[in-house]
Amino acid sequence: MLMNLVPSRGLAATTTALGLLLLSASGFALNLDQPTFVDDIAPILHENCASCHQPEEIAPMSLRTYGEVRPWARSIARAVENREMPPWDADPGYGPWANDISLSEDEITVITRWVASGAPRGEGEAPVYERPAEQAEWAFGEPDWVYEFDSFDVAADGPDQFAMIPIAPGFEEDRWIRAVEVQPGDREVLHHFILWRASEASTEVQDAWIDAWAAGVGATELPAGTARFLPKGRGLLGDFHYHPNGTASTDRTRIGVWFAEPEEVEKELVNLWVMNAAFRIPAGDPNYEARASHVFSQGVVVRSLAPHMHYRGKDMKYTAHLPDGEERELLSVSRYDFNWQTSYEFQEPVELPAGTRIEVTAHWDNSAENPHNPDPTVDVTWGGESTDEMLIGFVDYVAAEGLRPKPAGAVLTKLAELAKTHPGQAWRFDVTPMPGRGIEPTAILLPRDGSSGGWYVQLGTLALPAPIVDIVWDGNHVTATAEIPGQPRKIEGTVQEDGSLLMDLGFGEITGTPAENETPATLPTG
Repeated sequence: MLMNLVPSRGLAATTTALGLLLLSASGFALNLDQPTFVDDIAPILHENCASCHQPEEIAPMSLRTYGEVRPWARSIARAVENREMPPWDADPGYGPWANDISLSEDEITVITRWVASGAPRGEGEAPVYERPAEQAEWAFGEPDWVYEFDSFDVAADGPDQFAMIPIAPGFEEDRWIRAVEVQPGDREVLHHFILWRASEASTEVQDAWIDAWAAGVGATELPAGTARFLPKGRGLLGDFHYHPNGTASTDRTRIGVWFAEPEEVEKELVNLWVMNAAFRIPAGDPNYEARASHVFSQGVVVRSLAPHMHYRGKDMKYTAHLPDGEERELLSVSRYDFNWQTSYEFQEPVELPAGTRIEVTAHWDNSAENPHNPDPTVDVTWGGESTDEMLIGFVDYVAAEGLRPKPAGAVLTKLAELAKTHPGQAWRFDVTPMPGRGIEPTAILLPRDGSSGGWYVQLGTLALPAPIVDIVWDGNHVTATAEIPGQPRKIEGTVQEDGSLLMDLGFGEITGTPAENETPATLPTG
């Protein structure tokens, strides 16, 4: 997974009185009539491209000099005209985004006209991109905590390699993380890295996003007054994606973390997963759709959005459904790219009132026409491998009031959501979800339209489902199969006059109460 956290560079362009010279984001004049590398193209490439397109970085060719750029001129024109580079996939009309790295229309125009005119060098000394001077060992001074991963061997060739490595920091008190720097051991093969907070239930399960690194991305300092929360004793996870480049390599990445004092933190920056793990994408389907949503039980301020799917991911859209009936589209990514996943940071954070439901709509291409599809002949479900699929709409937000959001059980929040998205088709069942745990609320979704459902249990801060398939409704009677890992079971039940569901879940009959009984107003808060 990848969130590309790149600083904003501003994209305003000012037209002169003659309408011929345009001022680009970097402050130089663009000659749209007779552009040259020296005067027009070099400043654009050096500002936007060369940090990745240089030796010892992940990009496939170097673009520092005219001699390096000229052979690739037509490819560069196609890439910028198709908006494949720089990698920025948000559709126009959303935002504006604080970290927008896309080229302006004028920058795209001047590049394509330069190539069409033969890619002339121009007069004078040609600029050469120079790597920024080496700074101090760490961006923000000596970190409060440094962790170095064991060496990881990356093969010269073959498929991309992935690794999820648990970290046990051993902190004996709560910590607030205000900044993180990732220092890759080998930038040429490390495609991206994510630092996760591990769940309370398992040191190997992701719970919340902390930070990420990708080629061209520097150290991350969270907005003033905000921080990520790491409870005492909680673990971390290092999530690695390696891309072989033809030469065997050994990576030894390290991370530096800076903490804030509790009194310095005004808001906890929360990472929310708006997710659906109960879908099944049919083999060969070129446009399969699934949705996920989350109901906020209190007012929030959204800071950023980040879509996440895998190789078959096609597009994703975020929509906020406000309590008064208003709908607000927050983000659309119509050309999703697993290799360039991005966190889209609002210039002006978005305030949403309590009761707002954020809905994420996603499509996948599981057909042979998708060149990235690992295997179009198989049905695809949720899974941690990149050849599986996911539907997660990450949302970074802070509470509108108070330091931290008031806690609400993930399953109860899910029930409130299901009451809105699947009225009359979801119920709460209080059971013992696994040995050693007491009775807890779980949620069972049994759609009447033939689609898959789910049996949701709480894991850490998430409500994760076991898929429920083969759902057959006959009036108010339902049969189905719950695909519980290692112990799939047949389930059967009947809806009662009061809307409750009398169900045999494989260990005797139990009554479930309608999801409509769980609303944001009734959710437990701290």
